[in-house]
Amino acid sequence: MVPDGRRLTLIAALLASPGALSGQAFQPVDSAQRAQARALCGPLADDSVLLHPLSPLPPGAVLSNRVKELEQPELSPASLELPQYPKQLREQRIHGRVVVAAIVDTTGRVEQGSVQVAVTPHPDFIPAVQRYVERSLFTPGQLYGRLVRACIVLPIDFRLPGR
Repeated sequence: MVPDGRRLTLIAALLASPGALSGQAFQPVDSAQRAQARALCGPLADDSVLLHPLSPLPPGAVLSNRVKELEQPELSPASLELPQYPKQLREQRIHGRVVVAAIVDTTGRVEQGSVQVAVTPHPDFIPAVQRYVERSLFTPGQLYGRLVRACIVLPIDFRLPGR
């Protein structure tokens, strides 16, 4: 159960879809942050993959939402735990949005070492966000019914009451 009855409306989406903790404004990741985060996933097969249902993907290919046929990974309902707000940042009343990129594998888990921070209002948010993302489960990405590795961008908002 999420503390204080708060619920996660959506924290993870593939590149363009924003997420926020309940009670927060629905704000998309801006295009510059999205591009910066997407670049952190490393080489993507988006531009080189032949988008035909029978075409094989290169071994280990990573796709993003630029492939319109991709069924995007989504945060599993089993992962509705909120990231831990760092105590010292809460006490200092520091808030803001952390934008991370990660690669979701074909089992729906985030690949170890793939979580990369694109934007953060304070570096002390990074460990909490990395722990949260690494523990999250997703539905795997699919392309024409085949499970694929996918680059996701996760906007995670840390907000204080009254902000």
